[in-house]
Amino acid sequence: MENGHLQVETLGPLRARVGGRELSLGAPKQRAVFAVLALRADSSVTRDDLIDQVWGESAPATAAGSLHTYVSGLRRALAGLGEPLTSSGSGYMLHLAPAALDTAVVERLSTRARLLRARRDQAGAVDALDEALGHWRPGSALGGLPGPFAAEHSAWADDLRLRLVLERAELLLELGRPTVAADQLRARLPDHPYHEHLRALLVTALHRSGRTADALNQYHSLRTLLSDDLGIDPSAELQALYTSILTENSRGPGSTTPPYLVPTGPVTHAVVAGPVRPAQLPHGVGVFVGRRAAVQEVTDAARSESAESVTGRGTGPRIVMIVGVGGVGKTALAAHCVERLAPDYPDGQVYVNLHGFGPRGRASSTDDALHHLLTSVGAAVIPADREDRVSLWRSIVRDRRMLVLLDNAESAQQVEDLLPGGGSSFTLVTSRNRLSGLAVRYSARRVTVSPFTPEESQDLLRRAFGGARVGAEPAAARRLADLCGHLPLALRIASERVTSAGPWSRITDLVAELEDVRRRLDTLQLPEDELSSVRGILSWSYAGLGPETARAFRTLGLLPGRAIRLQTAAALLDVTPAAAAAALGSLAAQHLVEAVAGGYRMHDLTRIYAEELSRGVGTPASRRAALERVLRWYVGTLTPDHGCADGVPPFVADLGTGPEPLRFADRKALVDWCARERDNVDPLLLTAQRLGCHEQVWRLAYLLSDYFSVAGQAVEWVDTLRIGLRSAEMTGNQRAQVLLLDRLGTAETRSGRYGQAVQGLERGLRLADSLGDPGLRAGLLSTLASALRETKDHQAALDHARQALELAHRAAEPAASEAGCLAVLCAVHAELGEFEESLRHGLGGLRAARRAGDPRLEADILITLGVAEQGLAHDEGALGRFRQALSVCEAGGDRYHEALALFGLARLHRDGSRRRPARGLATRAMVRLKELNAGELVEVRKFLRALDADRPAAGAAPLRRAG
Repeated sequence: MENGHLQVETLGPLRARVGGRELSLGAPKQRAVFAVLALRADSSVTRDDLIDQVWGESAPATAAGSLHTYVSGLRRALAGLGEPLTSSGSGYMLHLAPAALDTAVVERLSTRARLLRARRDQAGAVDALDEALGHWRPGSALGGLPGPFAAEHSAWADDLRLRLVLERAELLLELGRPTVAADQLRARLPDHPYHEHLRALLVTALHRSGRTADALNQYHSLRTLLSDDLGIDPSAELQALYTSILTENSRGPGSTTPPYLVPTGPVTHAVVAGPVRPAQLPHGVGVFVGRRAAVQEVTDAARSESAESVTGRGTGPRIVMIVGVGGVGKTALAAHCVERLAPDYPDGQVYVNLHGFGPRGRASSTDDALHHLLTSVGAAVIPADREDRVSLWRSIVRDRRMLVLLDNAESAQQVEDLLPGGGSSFTLVTSRNRLSGLAVRYSARRVTVSPFTPEESQDLLRRAFGGARVGAEPAAARRLADLCGHLPLALRIASERVTSAGPWSRITDLVAELEDVRRRLDTLQLPEDELSSVRGILSWSYAGLGPETARAFRTLGLLPGRAIRLQTAAALLDVTPAAAAAALGSLAAQHLVEAVAGGYRMHDLTRIYAEELSRGVGTPASRRAALERVLRWYVGTLTPDHGCADGVPPFVADLGTGPEPLRFADRKALVDWCARERDNVDPLLLTAQRLGCHEQVWRLAYLLSDYFSVAGQAVEWVDTLRIGLRSAEMTGNQRAQVLLLDRLGTAETRSGRYGQAVQGLERGLRLADSLGDPGLRAGLLSTLASALRETKDHQAALDHARQALELAHRAAEPAASEAGCLAVLCAVHAELGEFEESLRHGLGGLRAARRAGDPRLEADILITLGVAEQGLAHDEGALGRFRQALSVCEAGGDRYHEALALFGLARLHRDGSRRRPARGLATRAMVRLKELNAGELVEVRKFLRALDADRPAAGAAPLRRAG
């Protein structure tokens, strides 16, 4: 131990030293806090965890305060050592050098001993174990300290010490030093009278020392003890060892002593040919990439549970399930973890491929798997009966420390009889199934493996192609990873496709092939290798589905969006929500869909495969009908018959009966829902249009305008309306075209495309002339006036707005039409500086907007009224208008007009002492407008620059604003 550095000893009473000086750590509970922090060195330990570990379940209300006092006391004790004890956000951390903790040193020495043993250097391994065992001091580990942590550490340390003693004894037997081994084992016997592995080693050591009578007496002593105290017989291993000694003695002197440890079943079933340490790990994937969190989770589970399982004190599972979709790298992860864990499990690694999902189409039977397991550990005779095989397998591994890898399991039932029944072994199971039965019945931990992160994908490609090649085509490499869905198998296949084509092949060329969705799965396979095919691995999962679940999987492939909501799935499948939930649950269990917040998600390549299946089984009409049901559900949900939006012409939602739509408490809830659904609706519109669902496409595009008008995403709004307009043109529905051209004019004006807006609105007016609907024409003229106002053609804007207002009085819903017309007149007059006229039109428009139940127009008019009031030097009136607008926006989720109202308040506060609130308000407006990618962002930035230059902001006209 180095002088001047903090050293901590826990394999005995707690002691902390610096050089030759022992630190005074205070009262028992304060010492217990230090012990927890030391044994979790360099990791943050939360305050709640410290309280649990020191006080236990009966912690008093004063524990948090006492903990703070103890930490302060420890800092005083550690004064002069820098700052080894630091605070984190929710807890504390003690920093220790790697060799400063005795348990860390012991673990390093024990690992070194196993490595030396694997290299056949038994003498070196014994020396390493002697050094490790020398770290134990008289007294129990952490003796005298209160709390569950100290008690658990004491039991763990005792178990670790016994394990090292047993390993040392095995080495001494291999070196031909049985007498030394027997003496050390006998010394440990009083503390562990029932430990059968210890007793087996002692029996062997005594027999090899020539003390066969003592060896047999040890067996009889244990048999009596087990029978009297526990009501059981010795293990099959000990029985076989006892029989072998008797048999050898009957052969007389000169016979060969059998190995000290002969794993076998009951003597009537099998004997073992010799000690077997299987090393059956499958070949890895070469260089292992990523998965740090998953590797840590698996190895932590194995290492924390391995010691606990020997004494039976641990309550955690000794099984970890690695689950995920086919091709995601479950076996690679498991093999990597087993390789890392191998030194901790010296009795070997057993691997069984259960063929739960594969090209042969039939999973391995449990009997076959048991046969493999038994032969792997040296059983010379295999029982015919399954129950006998299970008993023999569990008897053999009971006192062994082995890693068991059960790969590609079909179900929990296939695995159950293969699990070790107890002891120190650790089992890893991989499957595409969730294996819920193992989690429920055996508390098995589940580690779900997802596709790579973008960074991990690039790491794999760099290792496959070389950093220079990826560096030469970085954009193509990123796109390749996206097209492969970041699925490890797909990335490795793609890498092979590029590298096998020669040194001059380009990543870009493969990307071009993969861009064709219809050929993507054909590209992601290697010729004549069914194990290297994305379509192949997905087909094995699909083959295991029942008829109804298979139909659901195929149909869900029609949904092109990222998320699958329960209601959407019910509409698509034409079933009740409960039936849809059952189907999605079954698919999630097979990892063909993934449960996410608010619904499910299907991997891109999985969806392509599902859609491919739907084309092979269903007809174009059936696929179109399924999508039409989903579109009807969206249209029904967006139709404002529950008071969440302004008026919509009845024929827009006239779709007859359909799936039950969602209902929202208020407009804001509807807007929030639309924001969440955008990633689903956008691709859905394009797919539905491609399949010919034109009636539903134009309706949905039109109804989404209410969301876009408050969300402020003008460019996306234009794109959505153009999709809807194309579908309306395909149906020849002129009324639908006029409605969409009106909304398109507003969206294009909002995005600054004034010329295109005017052209489209003039086209709409020509179509409206033949319909004889004054409301439609009034809306078009009003929107045209807004577009002309943005071009500063104020006179033309006034003329069109007045014409629109005259027509609005004759419209079927005059309030809605009048509100829009008066809003334009209010804004134009404000820009002209005619504030009294602006107020007159604005107040009338405000009343009309409220009658029509249109909060979007209400907020728009309130903001312009605020500008007019400010122009008349009515600052209090302006302040009230802007605040009213903010209130309306907050209730309706209108982020766009919220930003404009904030900017109106900023300009109102820009003079003199009000400059500070002006900056804060303008900054809030800028942040919001930046989120919305709105054109008004330019004016807000100009305003902020003017504040920086300490001069008044130019212009008092209202912001550019269209509806």
